Amino acid sequence: MLKVERKQQGKQPRRWMLLAALLVLLAGSVTAAVLLRKTEEPPAVSLHAREDHSGLLEDRAAEELVSVTIRRRGEEAWTLTRGGDGSLVPADGGEWTVNERQADSLRGAMTQLRYEDILTADPAAWHGREKEFGLEDPLVTVTGKFSDGKERTVRIGNNTGLEEGWHYMAAEGDDNLYAVSAGIVEEMNIEFALLRPVPKPEIYAALLDRITVEDAEGKKLAEWTLKGSVTDRDAGSSWIVSAPFTAPADEEAIRNLKKSAENLRLGVYTAPASEENLKQYGLNPPARTLTFHMAAGSTGTVGETGAYDIRDHEERTVTMTVGGRTEDALADYVRFGDEIFTVSAFTLSTFSEPDPRGTAARYPVLTPLESLESVTVEEQGRTLEYTLRTTERITENGETETVRSCTLNGEEISWDAFEAAYQRLLTVTFSGTLPDNAQWQEAYKKYTFRTLSGGTHTVSLSSWDGMHDAVTVDGSTLFYLIRGGMTELPAENR
Repeated sequence: MLKVERKQQGKQPRRWMLLAALLVLLAGSVTAAVLLRKTEEPPAVSLHAREDHSGLLEDRAAEELVSVTIRRRGEEAWTLTRGGDGSLVPADGGEWTVNERQADSLRGAMTQLRYEDILTADPAAWHGREKEFGLEDPLVTVTGKFSDGKERTVRIGNNTGLEEGWHYMAAEGDDNLYAVSAGIVEEMNIEFALLRPVPKPEIYAALLDRITVEDAEGKKLAEWTLKGSVTDRDAGSSWIVSAPFTAPADEEAIRNLKKSAENLRLGVYTAPASEENLKQYGLNPPARTLTFHMAAGSTGTVGETGAYDIRDHEERTVTMTVGGRTEDALADYVRFGDEIFTVSAFTLSTFSEPDPRGTAARYPVLTPLESLESVTVEEQGRTLEYTLRTTERITENGETETVRSCTLNGEEISWDAFEAAYQRLLTVTFSGTLPDNAQWQEAYKKYTFRTLSGGTHTVSLSSWDGMHDAVTVDGSTLFYLIRGGMTELPAENR
């Protein structure tokens, strides 16, 4: 930081006498002020804003910028030029266009180049001392060329310590030493890779019907599959873990899994997917292959005008391959199409480090009441069949009312009683996971749940160790339940 030195005045022979006189006057002023406060209100305090010393080094229209060259500390310089349509494109011939928001930011920084203060107009105060201000090897050097043939080069150095985020700046051909805001630094000190537009994997949670994770050898580490259609009213409870074992999947776990897939975003462009680059970034072969299959269907979003926009989609598959990790271990290299990007390792971990067992349903009964058509209970040669019906009737007020009813082996029973019992059944949770070497007897009780969309779920109970039952759900036996843990439906105990 610059230190301003004041000129020293010559000695005054009777300075002590003047000082004494000033002290007497000061004491008198204090006494008068105390007396005045007894009768007068204290004066209002006036807060004055800091004096503005800012200005513009360049004051041009944005379209006057022809090119901008940026060299960040420790990196090679790169240049953007104005394209025929006014956009900014890489000068090396790359076939892409800088994101318009970032292009506007760079244009504005160069054509409206603002400084916050002139720290000194004396070149002797900082010439030869550039290293002290971070200007010998600048944080960033920027050159803008304009349509009138002129150009402006500025070097931005260290933080000044004067105001939050201010940095030293020197302009070529200018003896002033300036301070610039953090905003200018942020707009100019930008990575080249961040300017390249990144495609968005179009993964729609509502249309997903299969998610597969494979290792380097093509072995399925995890797979989740929807049994039925994405349009079924009970689609959420119709997912299964289909690899490396088969079991019904937890509805909430699948909901989170699909949302994580929809939220996957590519990070920074790294390189084209050439054979050399694939090998360099651990993608030949890849550590993981992620496949997201979506059924044909429609999705709806609320547009900028507030209108509900419906889009139709064909059946499609999105594939990503995951390679090595970046040096800071914060991101993974991912191939998407013919390009390689970085993707946050944290957001990708749901799929790159899958936990299929953790997504298996912990409830034996999976069909929600609103999706249920019938339940059949078979035990010791006895069969109880509960059939649900929904009808509509007109009330005395002329309104349409939906009425639900239930029959047991053809005879009507209390709907309220069945509803309460079924809701209790839905809350039954497995007691634990069966060991790998577990053996159990033949099933002594079986439930069959049929859904309104035509699906079927089965639950069988088999004696395991005398105190617990092995529970087989849709043919998969992973968990056990304490004996008697399945709550009863009406008339089961008769």
